[in-house]
Formats: sequence, structure tokens, C-alpha cells
Amino acid sequence: MKPPTLMQQNRVRIADIVIGSRLRPVSAAGVESLITSISETGVMKDAIHLRKKKDGSLHLLAGAHRTEAARRLGWDEIEAKIWTDVTDDWARLIEIDDNLAGAEMNALDTAVFLATRKAIYERLHPETRRGVAGAAGRWDATEPSSVAFVKSTADKFGMPGITGG
Repeated sequence: MKPPTLMQQNRVRIADIVIGSRLRPVSAAGVESLITSISETGVMKDAIHLRKKKDGSLHLLAGAHRTEAARRLGWDEIEAKIWTDVTDDWARLIEIDDNLAGAEMNALDTAVFLATRKAIYERLHPETRRGVAGAAGRWDATEPSSVAFVKSTADKFGMPGITGG
């Protein structure tokens, strides 16, 4: 499988961005917080991430709150990193990891994001799935399959104490 490629970083028209299904809706409080920050500093801290499909359309990977804040501020364009050769799983991981790393989420949102991340992790690493020889038949934090996912996620987000590291 070909890895995703960062095609370019550029400004794109907000009207050209396709915002598909998201794991959680954009929150009014989150958007207002961004608008306040942008108004005070004059800048948006991070670029959004887009997936350029073969038909040329640009689909949002990460940055729904940033996109909505820019739209409400009346911007025509927004800074974006544009990716090609993106799988659906990679696209969802970008959304998940962007939110887990930076967004304030309630316990339910966090659980949904982690459960979705675990399902994708198991698709990408089938040897860790339940029912596979050596993998747990149920969730067990001591089983290799659970440990692999938890360690991978903890390492990604700088939480070494989670796995005793």
C-alpha cells in the first residue's frame, strides 16, 4: 500500500471544502473559543488537513472547528495541507488523532474516538484482533492484543506511564 503523500500546503477556498461525516459535531463553544483567539492574535495556529480525491475534490480530514471559525469570520480562504493517496482508514486516523491530541472532549467523545481508533488499528494490524491466534477473546489489558493497541496509542500521545514506560 502506498503511503499518503503531502501534495502541497496552500490556501484553499473554504467554499471548495467538502465536510463529510465526522465522529463528533462541531461545538459552538469550540468555534467561539477559536474566533476569540484568532481575533486577539490575528492568526490561526494550525492549518487544516484535506484529502484530494481523484476527481479533484477536497475533503476535510482534520480541522472542522477551524474551518467553521474561518467561515464565521468571513474568510474566503484557509491554510491547508493537502494529501493524496489517502485511504479511508488513514483519513479517519487523522481526524481521531487531531482531536485526541488537541481538542477538549467529554468522556463519551473520547471513548468513541478511542474505540474507532482501536477498530482501525486492528484492521491495520490484524494479528492483534480478538479471535486471532494469540489475541484475546475479550478485552483483557494483559493480553498482547490489548497491550499493543494501548502501548501504540499511549506512545503516540506521549503518555508513557499508561503502559508502565
